[in-house]
Amino acid sequence: MGRQPNSREVILKAAEMVVVEVGAAHLTLDAVAQKAGVSKGGLLYNFPTKGSLLEAMVARFIERSEEARTKALKHIADGPGRELKSYIIAGLSDDVFRPNQVNTALLAAVSNNPELLSPVRDHYHKLFAEITKSSEKFELAAIVSFAVDGLWFLELLQLAPLNASQRRRVITELLRLADGAG
Repeated sequence: MGRQPNSREVILKAAEMVVVEVGAAHLTLDAVAQKAGVSKGGLLYNFPTKGSLLEAMVARFIERSEEARTKALKHIADGPGRELKSYIIAGLSDDVFRPNQVNTALLAAVSNNPELLSPVRDHYHKLFAEITKSSEKFELAAIVSFAVDGLWFLELLQLAPLNASQRRRVITELLRLADGAG
């Protein structure tokens, strides 16, 4: 029998769903409690403020990104460009970051309090340093990582002009470039 999600996880998932359904501007504790099927008191026990809920959503985003990168690293042979390839695969994986629930958690944090992005900023700076340090060609590694970020943000905002085939070809080319950045 599978592990039952704890109330904290249920609430976080419900918060992501509220953001997807009605937008970040309408993320309220009442709406999240109703979506999660918990009392307002139950929600407040886990997240005493809207800010604490948003902080948890941001932390969950960072955790998922690290899990995706760790998973990608397991399937990439040791060698040049390995960190950069894991960033490409994890950042543009269809099953990790394309679902709206994950992407919109970040939008919710930004729209309510840009300071909540501080942990994401710190995580990104550390990750960027790892990626570029492990590459022989800093400039190429930086360009590839910025291309990944750009495509990710275009998809986050639902502005990406690529069809599925074009997207796969772009990812293949980014992986090829990562070999050259080795």
